[in-house]
Amino acid sequence: MSTAISQSAARKRLASLPTSYLTELARIASGINDLEVVSWDLAPLLGGFGSAVGGTALYRVTARAATSEPVSLVLKVLYERGGEATSSPYYWKREYEVYRSGLLEQLPDSTFSSPGIYDLKDFGDQCWIWMEDIEDSKDDWTVGDFRDIALRLGRFNGAWLTGAAAPCFDWLSHNWHAAIVPALEDTFVNLDALLESPLARAALPLEAKDEILAIWHDRHLFQDALAQLPQALCHTDAFRRNILHRNEDVVLLDWALASIGAVGEELVCLVAVSLYYRGFSADYADLLDRTVFAGYVEGLRQAGWTDDPELARIGYACAMALRGLAGVKQDLQLLQNQADHAQVLQTHQMTSLEEIADLYADVRRFRLLKMAREARDLLSS
Repeated sequence: MSTAISQSAARKRLASLPTSYLTELARIASGINDLEVVSWDLAPLLGGFGSAVGGTALYRVTARAATSEPVSLVLKVLYERGGEATSSPYYWKREYEVYRSGLLEQLPDSTFSSPGIYDLKDFGDQCWIWMEDIEDSKDDWTVGDFRDIALRLGRFNGAWLTGAAAPCFDWLSHNWHAAIVPALEDTFVNLDALLESPLARAALPLEAKDEILAIWHDRHLFQDALAQLPQALCHTDAFRRNILHRNEDVVLLDWALASIGAVGEELVCLVAVSLYYRGFSADYADLLDRTVFAGYVEGLRQAGWTDDPELARIGYACAMALRGLAGVKQDLQLLQNQADHAQVLQTHQMTSLEEIADLYADVRRFRLLKMAREARDLLSS
């Protein structure tokens, strides 16, 4: 079934939701057992940079009662994408399965919380996740905040590396950054044609074209390294948009990319996507890189992991290089697709696509070129 048909079915289901059902959800969310919903409405929620996976919709649902304050909930709708294996890196139903499995009910101490889940519905062509609406108590992040998140990620991965048996659900992907590589082949086979666009030439760093193609040629080296490293349960999509602070609690959202990954692989998104959010400078990228990795290793140590930290650096560098290859495809597509241009400009808070292309080129020099060089050096030592 096509996504368009599924979206039409979702709109019909939303329009016909009984008030009694919203009352039940609002009672769970509010803790008010005698609450009676008299009306409700919904508004779409937008993601942000990194919302590259199609087939999802996010809404805030506001339920109103005569005798209490409105109750806010979030509805996430996952639409079926035909032909996907359960182990696919972007398997459409994975987040639903994560919550349904109970995997997140007891996350390791001093790591993260997961959002409260009020109900799960499987309609065959789509899944609905009714969840807690959480207000983020932190407006902006310092470098210290990034270090704290990396520390928590180290404790989280470390719990699986030092005792807890890694889950074996068939809907978990393995070495996510290696798994996304096969879908990139057309981009690199047709790279010369793609570079006919001036924006693409600006985004690629043309002086590094041969080096980028050499990294593509060596992709199996990085993929094989990830498979041979110690493995842990990973969120794989831990960056600013998916991490909410609630006083002293830190909530980790959006488990759609959950996977079994190599030590160090978890850090990639935290650094790679954050460079796009903040704008780029080489000094800031280096500072973020050092700070985040040091925090992650400390978290691994606190969890009891005593192996050589170079193993984590290999996992991080190899996965970053592979994600950098994926960034070539993503960035060129965003710049070439006119339908995306308004959203891209808004996301980056820039006034021209040329300025964005220059940013992409600068980020690529760090997260692809520099990290691939480091990965090769580590693997050859």
